[in-house]
Amino acid sequence: MEDHNAFEALFKGYYMQLFCFARNMVNDEEECRDIVGAAFEGVWKRLAEIDEKTVRAYLYRTVRNNCINYLSHQQLERQYAAYYKAVTEDVMTDEGMAESEERTHVMRQVLSAMNPTTREILTACYVDGKKYKEVAEDRGISISTVKKHMVAALRTIREARIKKA
Repeated sequence: MEDHNAFEALFKGYYMQLFCFARNMVNDEEECRDIVGAAFEGVWKRLAEIDEKTVRAYLYRTVRNNCINYLSHQQLERQYAAYYKAVTEDVMTDEGMAESEERTHVMRQVLSAMNPTTREILTACYVDGKKYKEVAEDRGISISTVKKHMVAALRTIREARIKKA
C-alpha cells in the first residue's frame, strides 16, 4: 500500500469500527482514540511495506494488543496504589509512626552489631539490589561465601525480631 489516498480511505473506513472495538475493551474514550490513532500511525510509518490484503487484520490486532497493554498497565497502577495505601495507613497513625520508628531503631541496632563484612554484603544485596554473583565479583569472594554471610545476617535479624516479640 503506497498510495496516500488509499491510506485516507482506510482511515475513514476503519477508524470508527476500530474505535468501537477498542471501546468494548477500554472504558475511556480518550484512551481509545489514542490507541486507534497509534495503530494508524503504525500503518502510516510502514505504508510502503504493508499489504492491502492484511492491513485490516494488522489494525485489529494492533488495537487489541494496545488495549490489553493499557488494561495491564491500569491493573498494575491499581495494585501499586492498594499496596501503597496499605503500607502507609499504619504509618499515618501515631501508633503506626511509633511502631515504624521502633522497628527502624531495632534494625539499626542489629545492623551495628553485625560483622562489618556481613553488614556490607546484606546492604549490597537488599539495599543496592545486587545479585549474589555481583557482590561476590565486587568483593573477590565466592558466591557461597556471600550466601553464608546472608544466612548469618538474616538469622541475626530473625533472632532480634523474636527477642523483641
